[in-house]
Amino acid sequence: MAEGLPGPWEVDIEHYPDGNIPTHLLDWVWEADPVLSPLVKYRNSGAAILRDGGGTELLLAERPWDGQYLVATLLPSPDHLHVIGAGPRTVAAPTAHAVAAEVRSRLLPEFEQLVNLPRLREVQEDLNWLRDDVEPGTVPYPYPADLDAALERFLTHAPYLIAASRRVGAKPLAAQDAKVLDRFETLLASLTQSSDDAGSGLEPGGTDEAMAVWLESGEALVAVVRSATVASSQGPSRPTVSTSTPPKPPAAAAATGRTR
Repeated sequence: MAEGLPGPWEVDIEHYPDGNIPTHLLDWVWEADPVLSPLVKYRNSGAAILRDGGGTELLLAERPWDGQYLVATLLPSPDHLHVIGAGPRTVAAPTAHAVAAEVRSRLLPEFEQLVNLPRLREVQEDLNWLRDDVEPGTVPYPYPADLDAALERFLTHAPYLIAASRRVGAKPLAAQDAKVLDRFETLLASLTQSSDDAGSGLEPGGTDEAMAVWLESGEALVAVVRSATVASSQGPSRPTVSTSTPPKPPAAAAATGRTR
């Protein structure tokens, strides 16, 4: 199934000698779907966890009584993102090829849309805090811990928000909006290169540049992303997912993943 999904995926096969999928694993399923609940009543010798390296984790299981493959999304790690509300709908199909097609066309686009909403919300909340509590041109240096944390959240979320705005099927960008995305993409690429050259973390100059661009144009980026992604989610067709590797945040801002 992983070979039928966009981009590279890490696959972990789990074996259950007692024939039971662990309850703690099912507790991580984002959607409390009745499609999955009967699995605890039947013997099931194994399942698979698929990870794309960008925060998406899928649970693949086989329904014992008819051999249907079931795929559900796992909740994003709290270290990666705080999500609320119902998750993407679990998909089912009789073959690995068919279930991969369902994941590509429905599950992954729904997952992306649902995780981008809290990403956008967190970025907007930080910008609101800056507008209300920090006087323009008076940002203290060295930066206080709460300001550094807000910048890290932005650097973590920005690559995903920009990628969603450029998805096939998203609203065509005006020239000025495209320039906003271009500026932040250039900044993120520069920070990633700087962190690679330094071994880990960002150089002070890189942090200063990121802070300046974020303070100056953060609101403009949010407006572009909101316009592009909301318009595409309300369109008549489902969004398609990119076949490229998921975007990576700069090393200094990378969130830690969930461990089991």
